[in-house]
Amino acid sequence: MHVFKSSSGRRVAGVLVACAATTGVALAGLPAVAVAGPASDPDVVAASVAPDNGRTCTTSRLPVDLEVGLPPTPGSGVDVPLGDTLGQQEVVVKLCVPEGAPTPDTVQVLVHGITYDHRYWNIADPDDPEGDRYSWEAAAAKAGYATAAIDRIGNGGSTRPVSAAVNIDSNATTVHQVIQALREGRVEAPEKSTAFDKVVLVGHSYGSMTSFMEASRYQDVDALILTGVSHNIHETTTAASIESHHYPAVLDPQFAGTALDPGYVTSLPGARYGQYYAPGTDVDPRIIERDEATKGTFSQTELANYPVIFRTPLDVRAPVFLLNGSLDGIFCSQAPLDLGAPCHSAEALVENERPWFGPNVPSIDAHITPDTGHDLNAFRSSQESFGAAMDWLDEKVPATS
Repeated sequence: MHVFKSSSGRRVAGVLVACAATTGVALAGLPAVAVAGPASDPDVVAASVAPDNGRTCTTSRLPVDLEVGLPPTPGSGVDVPLGDTLGQQEVVVKLCVPEGAPTPDTVQVLVHGITYDHRYWNIADPDDPEGDRYSWEAAAAKAGYATAAIDRIGNGGSTRPVSAAVNIDSNATTVHQVIQALREGRVEAPEKSTAFDKVVLVGHSYGSMTSFMEASRYQDVDALILTGVSHNIHETTTAASIESHHYPAVLDPQFAGTALDPGYVTSLPGARYGQYYAPGTDVDPRIIERDEATKGTFSQTELANYPVIFRTPLDVRAPVFLLNGSLDGIFCSQAPLDLGAPCHSAEALVENERPWFGPNVPSIDAHITPDTGHDLNAFRSSQESFGAAMDWLDEKVPATS
């Protein structure tokens, strides 16, 4: 059974009514498991999330202090504190532990990319609704790990401060507070309070950018798995593509009637494949349909400074694993002179990325999943991606000591 707990400990049954999410925000005390607007087919929304096979999960809200700054150059670390002005915020955390086994010593913190939420890590299989082919959470549980999938600040069921306050700094500091809470046993667990000895930070896309910034700034994780990212981007096409295929979320049927300020944006209807899957084709079109029905938002300030994020010197002191699809249309080179990363081999990607992580990184390894686009978890090759990550992690940071 999946139980939701608010920060006060109040329990709410884990079966959520789809219409509760039609406002685009979570009802009080309920997680936004099925965020969708009136334009979405409720059956499609309900079918988008896989069951919690082989694990017991609890979803809760963790209070966090935003302590966000608006740096003159975002990402520079020169902060103007706004935490007191914005008040306390909350981050949704779905904590899962393997069923029928002792609680692991190690937890994977799963950090999603833009326009997604924690459900990215537990995508339903259209061919087998009771299966878990596309679930990173399930793969981690089978490997013996606990997982803590979050909604980043300003996303999903987490609180949404003014959009200008949602940037790489506020993302990194709130993820850091989640990590601290997991180490101290302050995150609601399925059965009893659990303090984890080891924490692995797992990111996707902007979640990977958040993860390497957090790991460098706070040096509080035991390993780093970065999916769907590199320090190269298709400078000739990606920035323009993102801007031209997104617009203020309040103009979209999915978020009609919400109080989101214009700085929160979402993808234009029908743009999901081109933005997050192309040029890959080995993906079930029903997954893309469900992706469209459950799309989220991001803030303009999260991406406005992306060149600074990529060029910020890092001091990562934990092992790093890079996991990309060969057909990642955002970060991996697909044509001469597009300035993407060399994803034709794991060795080439490692050499490309090594200088950015600093002199103290103990190791960098990589895996390239062939014929796979940006959203690796959603492709039919997902089991190869999951297996590569879990095999690497078992060697670096086992689930149990």
